[in-house]
Parts: sequence; C-alpha cells; structure tokens
Amino acid sequence: MKLLIFILSYNAEPHIQGVLEDIPPQYKNDARTEILLIDDASEDRTVEVARAYAARAGLTNVRVWKNAINQGYGGNQKVGYTYAIRERFDVVVMVHGDNQYTPKALPDLLAPFATDPSLACVLGVRFGERYSPLRGGMPLYKYVGNRILTALQNRLSGARLSEWHTGYRAYSTKALANTGFALNTNDFHFDTEILLQLIRNGAKLGEVNIPTHYGDEICRVNGLRYAKDVMKASFRFMLQTYHLFYDVRFHPEVVLAQSSKQLLEAMYDPDTRPARKHVLACYDTEMIPPGANVLDIGCAHGETAARFSHERRCRITGVDTLPSDKVSGTTPGNEELQAATLATLIENGNYDVILMLDTVEHLTIPERFLLRLSSVPTRRAPSFIFSAANVAFFVVRIMLLLGHFNYGRKGILDVTHKRLFSLKTLRNLLEQTGFIVQREVFIPFPFRSLGFSARIATVLEKTNLLLIRLRPQLFAYQVVLETRPLTMPSVTLEDTARSEAIAAAGGLR
Repeated sequence: MKLLIFILSYNAEPHIQGVLEDIPPQYKNDARTEILLIDDASEDRTVEVARAYAARAGLTNVRVWKNAINQGYGGNQKVGYTYAIRERFDVVVMVHGDNQYTPKALPDLLAPFATDPSLACVLGVRFGERYSPLRGGMPLYKYVGNRILTALQNRLSGARLSEWHTGYRAYSTKALANTGFALNTNDFHFDTEILLQLIRNGAKLGEVNIPTHYGDEICRVNGLRYAKDVMKASFRFMLQTYHLFYDVRFHPEVVLAQSSKQLLEAMYDPDTRPARKHVLACYDTEMIPPGANVLDIGCAHGETAARFSHERRCRITGVDTLPSDKVSGTTPGNEELQAATLATLIENGNYDVILMLDTVEHLTIPERFLLRLSSVPTRRAPSFIFSAANVAFFVVRIMLLLGHFNYGRKGILDVTHKRLFSLKTLRNLLEQTGFIVQREVFIPFPFRSLGFSARIATVLEKTNLLLIRLRPQLFAYQVVLETRPLTMPSVTLEDTARSEAIAAAGGLR
C-alpha cells in the first residue's frame, strides 16, 4: 500500500515536533510511505521547527510545505488530497498538527485497508466502548454537542456512524477522486461534506476506536456556527435525496464528466425517471387502445413498450437521445434534426398514438418543435398524449414563498429541464402550436418513490386526489393532456382540390 501521511497544521509550533516524533517507526524512511506536512500560512515557526526535527532525525521521506495564502481547514485538506491523487497514493491519512489525535494510533487506523481494499474511508472514532472522550479531557459541552449532532446527521443522511466529527481519517484516494471534494467548503464543516459525498456514492465506511487527548491546543472552531453549518449541509443532502433541492456537491458525476456524452448520461439518466413511470401507473390507459400502433418519443429504457406490449398488445416504436436495447430507437443529435427525424417517422408510420411523456420540458424551443410535429401531413390524424410536471404544485409555491427555487436531480425542478409548465401554460403551448386538447388527467405526487410503505402511500395519494378535485392547478403533481393536431391548411387545400377534380370528372360542376 502506497501511503501518504498528511499533516495539516496552523500555528502548531508547540506541538509539531511531538506529532512527528509519535509517528510509528515503520512509517519513517519507508519507501512506500511519504509524510507531507502542509502548513496553512502560519504566523509562527511551525515550518522551521518541523524541518529542523526532520533533519536531526534523518527522516528522508518528509516534505514540509507552506501555503502562501491561508486556505482554511477545508481548503488545506483540498491541497493535500489533490497531491495524494496526483502522486497516485493508495491511501491518505489525515493527522492534525496540534497532536489532538495521536499518530501512535496510525497502525490501527490503517489496518482495515489491508483486510478490505474496498473501504473508501476509515474513521478514528472516540466514542467506542474502549475509550471515553470525557476521560481524555473532552469538555462536557463538546461531548453532548457531538452526540446530538451525530444522531441528527445519521437521521438525515441514513448513515449509522458512531461519530461524524472526528478529525482522524484515512481515505482511499480512488474514492476521493470520485467525490468532487474541490467543490466543498474551505471551513471546518468540510469533514461533514466529504462524508456526505461518500455516502451519496454508496462508499463503504469503516470505524476504529481511538483514544482522545485534549491538552493546551487552541480550539479555532466556533461551536454554534459549526453546528449550524453541519446541520445545514446534512439537511440539504436529505432534501436532495427527496429531489426537493439540488447541490452539485452531491451530484459529482456532473463535475467529474470528461466528455459531453458522460455529462449527458450524468444529467439525464433514464433509470432515474420515477415521474414518467408514475404517469404510466396513474393515467387513463384508455387513451391507448388495444393493438394500437404507438410512437413513444423520449422512451427512456422502454417502460412504456414493456407495459403496453404486454398488457394491450400494442406495437411500440421508441425514440430517445440515449439508445435502448428494449425498443427500436434512434439517437438524433440536436432538436432540429430530431424534429425532422420524428416528422418522417410520423408521416410514414401510420401511428394511432404518439406519446411525449415528460419530454417537452427538455426542449430548448418547444414551440418550433411542436409546430413541426403538428404540421406533418397524415391521413389518419394520430392522438398526441403529453405529460409534464406542474411547476405550480403547492410544494414549489411554498418554496418560492420562502425565497427558494431549487433545482434537483429529479422531480419538477429537474436540472435537465429547460422549460417549466403549469397546467395553463402547457395547454396554451399546445393550442398555440396546432393541437386541440381533448382530455385532461391530473396525477398525484409519487409518494412511493420517497420510500413510504404501500399503505401510507395509498392513503397519501387518495388524499392528494381529493385535493386535486378541489383545485388541480395547485395540487396536481403532473398533468396529462390528450390532444389531436388541427387539420393543416395544406391538407385542407389538397382535399378540396381532390374533391373538385372528382366533381369535374363526373360532370357535376
């Protein structure tokens, strides 16, 4: 294991020699280990003391650096972890320069990586059965605060950690490289944010009991502000889990994408479209008659094809920006090309029903796109079925009243949505682009997608449906509109000319 022992320090002159002395002998002058001390623009002689001790002790694997500008607790970690990733270390362990977390426990902290290489992080926790933080001098108010914050953060994040606030940690650099930690705060709650990122990635976390030592070190953390910051980060993480908030720190695929294709796959993932599946489960299936020939625009991974091919013996043709192996599909590039491709399909396909479920929101200029589709000359005008999220849903209204309009990875304010609609604006869009609205269906909130039990979800959905009857504009989560295209002037002119020709040939003029 190629190991980086990363010591972050700030004004740690009285303690830094003791930290270096306490590093176990097996890590000193070891060819697979490097000890990196990064001083965060201290005003004392931390750097000089560290370099002098390394020279006296003959340590050849010690580097001592000093930031020209103070980066903050989190910012200094970013520098160290970036170095660890760049130099291809396997594991980086963080050690504090004030010696609050003794380097003597390094073998215990690193041991789990030897037995389980899949670990992303090992935390040195102070609340195990063997050690008591109070016996180690932890002030009572810190003990109580740590216990309360840890319990709340476990609740909000779905984790089961013994402690969130330890500064003694060992990370797999492979796991770090997939977190997007550069987006995190430079302040003290960096430690919370990086744990939330690892949890978001499904990373495996380990814990090791360590002793606690409180001496004459200076605490630079404002306790109340720190508590507010960690709870704010944890609450945002929870809201993003429920798709009520968006924070790019907890969506690292966007940050780490190396190509436009990877970015598209990160932002638009057909496997994470519960709203579309919810529409399929709720709306009136009589809109799609048995045996119908159906074109599904924005087919995702073929949920519609699978359901209606099986239940109603329909023939489904699917089109999506991402290919699917479940339906026949195309992968057009931009919207102009897409509209032309679809127009050809519609003209030649003799379709009974054309679906655009949760698709219009993703178009840059839906007016032009829909005008092109409504003007396709067909002898048997197909039924067009549109669905869209209702931006006037009462939850979004309340958020806006509180000054928030937060996008999320899923839901009404999906980050991939380019246009947002209420019932009225969707109806107006369709009527203005050549469609006649024939039926409206209102869809309740998908409570099952939030993890509610079937019984509770059923009760909540029935309540939502009752409220929808009272005011659909406010309580419908999604709307489904069944439409038909208006007869286009060119088609009418052609029909009139044909009738005139038939009449003239029969001498009826």
